[in-house]
Amino acid sequence: MTRTSTLYLLDPHTETIQEVEVAASSAFSQSYRLIGCNLVEVVPFDSKHALIIDEEGLRDGLTAFTIFDGYPQPLAGKIVIGALDGAHLQTPQISIEDAAKRFEVCKPVLDPVYAQHDEHTPKGVILMGVLIGFQTRIERHAPTIIKGGVQ
Repeated sequence: MTRTSTLYLLDPHTETIQEVEVAASSAFSQSYRLIGCNLVEVVPFDSKHALIIDEEGLRDGLTAFTIFDGYPQPLAGKIVIGALDGAHLQTPQISIEDAAKRFEVCKPVLDPVYAQHDEHTPKGVILMGVLIGFQTRIERHAPTIIKGGVQ
């Protein structure tokens, strides 16, 4: 009989956090597969827990990222949360609800900007109501907790 551990998996693209079952003996190595990377970084969550993140996650073309309460930079890609006992990753000792409260999932959004009146520019006249560009903003949401996780 194979022992299992339950880990939490946060996905900023779907804005969800869910429980995932993994073989307890290889929970840490399975986190690579869960987040889809070859090089991980371990970020302290609290004195008993850690985040496993993609070391190379912050790269060009981000469509979503995560803000972790108290951490100085954004985290990109999926995040695995578990209790860390030496080199072993184990089932978290906090609820998924309490873990989720520490995160904000962020997505950049482009809003169209229209000319408010006839504008005169060096390139000519821009008529009122014409699209003149885009303005960027960041939407922030708490991750949605999905019960009954997947493997």
